[in-house]
Amino acid sequence: MKKQGIDVNKPECMTLLSQYKLQNLDLIYGLHLTFEQDEFISRAGEPMDCIYLVISGKAKVFLNLSSGKQLLLAFFASKGVIGDIELMTNKPTNHTTVQAVTEFSCIALPLNIYSNSLKANNAFINLIATELAEKLTQRVINGAITTLQPIESRVCAYIAQTSNNNLFQETLTEVAVVVGASYRHLLRCLNKLCKDGVLSKDFHGFHIKDRQALDKKAGDLYCL
Repeated sequence: MKKQGIDVNKPECMTLLSQYKLQNLDLIYGLHLTFEQDEFISRAGEPMDCIYLVISGKAKVFLNLSSGKQLLLAFFASKGVIGDIELMTNKPTNHTTVQAVTEFSCIALPLNIYSNSLKANNAFINLIATELAEKLTQRVINGAITTLQPIESRVCAYIAQTSNNNLFQETLTEVAVVVGASYRHLLRCLNKLCKDGVLSKDFHGFHIKDRQALDKKAGDLYCL
């Protein structure tokens, strides 16, 4: 993870601060963080020290269930807020795990310093409330769609969302848990996708050879 002070003159920072109505916030204690691929931005059960405003990149958000399984909740792609639930509920512990899928850049605001200022900013709170409502709606839809879709669609959607430069390198035992398949079933599915010319495999991982076919097989799940 790379840390640096927030340069409010950078276009991406100016745009983000304007979007969330934070132009007048004293950002001397804020940080511009950049996470590498596969780095954890936050882990469930650990203290939530900051609220993160996403500048760019993709990260996955999931729950760790008591059964040992993971439930994929959402992807962040160049927008969104991490830590909004913790801010609004006054619970300083992460309830989800967030992991970078690509290089992930964000503005981090320590909650012990900025919590009161953020909550006193009505424009910011209204935006957060709107985003939380949208997340809730999307997760209800996601859950219904995921339950009804076949394993192949789940696998294709997961590959479409987590691949980086058309290369899929996730640990297959973990992927099987997330998509709700046995490891053997997942391998059969991946082998079929390779046989159909959608993917190809080498020692680096799985390469997407036919993106259009992959997206079509993912169907409704591609937008999750």
